[in-house]
Amino acid sequence: MVRSAILGTAVADASGMGLHWIYSQGKIAQIVKAAGDTAEFLEPDEANYQGVPAFFAHPHRRAGESSNYGEYLYILLRALGEEGFDQGAYVRAFGEHFGVGGTYVGYADGPMRETIFNMTRLGKEIEQRVLETETSLDEKRRKSAAHYISRYYFEFDRDGLKETVRTPLKLQQWKSEQLAEVDRIIDLVSAEVGGIGPDDDQMPALSRSAVLAHFASGDELDHIVEQAVRITNDNDDAVACSRFLAHLMRDLYESGRPEPGAARETLRRLVERHRHRLHAHGQELIGEALAYEALDVRGATKHFGAACHVDMAVPLVIHILLHTGSFREANRVNIMASGDNCGRAVMLGAIAGALYGVGGEEGIPEEWIKRSTIVERLRDTDGGRLLLG
Repeated sequence: MVRSAILGTAVADASGMGLHWIYSQGKIAQIVKAAGDTAEFLEPDEANYQGVPAFFAHPHRRAGESSNYGEYLYILLRALGEEGFDQGAYVRAFGEHFGVGGTYVGYADGPMRETIFNMTRLGKEIEQRVLETETSLDEKRRKSAAHYISRYYFEFDRDGLKETVRTPLKLQQWKSEQLAEVDRIIDLVSAEVGGIGPDDDQMPALSRSAVLAHFASGDELDHIVEQAVRITNDNDDAVACSRFLAHLMRDLYESGRPEPGAARETLRRLVERHRHRLHAHGQELIGEALAYEALDVRGATKHFGAACHVDMAVPLVIHILLHTGSFREANRVNIMASGDNCGRAVMLGAIAGALYGVGGEEGIPEEWIKRSTIVERLRDTDGGRLLLG
């Protein structure tokens, strides 16, 4: 099921990119009507963004390509191995793809832009913090420790950092008690630095949940999700919503695809089971989403909001999925709902992909997978070879 969740995310994102960030349902309806009642895989056209609240973010993208959200999924799969998520590999891939001189050409959202900035800025801060730490090391060794700790800080978790820093220091004939002192400094600095990402509650945070749920469960899943989310979104609401989605997906993976006709009831049961993982306001919003008796896109969008924040997107996604009966229908409603449809696609595509699978009347249309150009890039990553085949 993780395969269909990944494909669902990629397809939902790519299919809606041409109408991404238009905040007028009336305008979108006009565009879709003019396109022969087709909402998916439309060519990005700046003219469609005129005269209404909108942001034309993808002038260099063509129909079928991913938005900025799909690129987060690509980076995640690049950073996966047989054992699952590797924080250091994720940070390295993030910098190589989104950073200066990287391979990504496209819109840089807030978490993406500020994470890259923080990686550069915090490197110097970490070096300075080591130099200012009270320690038994002499000045020469303190400078050497500061150099290696700041150099490798974002490439490994705490234990990996300690092991990596020890290698050059051992070659310099450091004694065991001096190496132990470096370990102590790493612990102190790591406790102070926290997450890399900005205090941001936007939807890129949820881009890792469906995949990470394949590798862990329970408290371990909570830990891995928080570790991964705070790389780009050092925000408690972003972490809570990402955990909520991760546990929901984990339960889907363990229980298997619902019987035909049972998808929406299965989802409702899982939402209610994991609602407590959200903060109080998030629980209240989910309760409001569960209370709708029928699909009301206009009313629900007006009530929850159509922008990029998790407290808007998560309840709106739940509302859509509880009142649609196939991947195709849910995806179309999400696009027509306006605003950050690609941000919502991160969650909606994963859940709908897992619920309905690939092909048939309810599943992800095979032709949509072929039209989503990011799919081949995903398959060419280590994680893609592992999870997509």
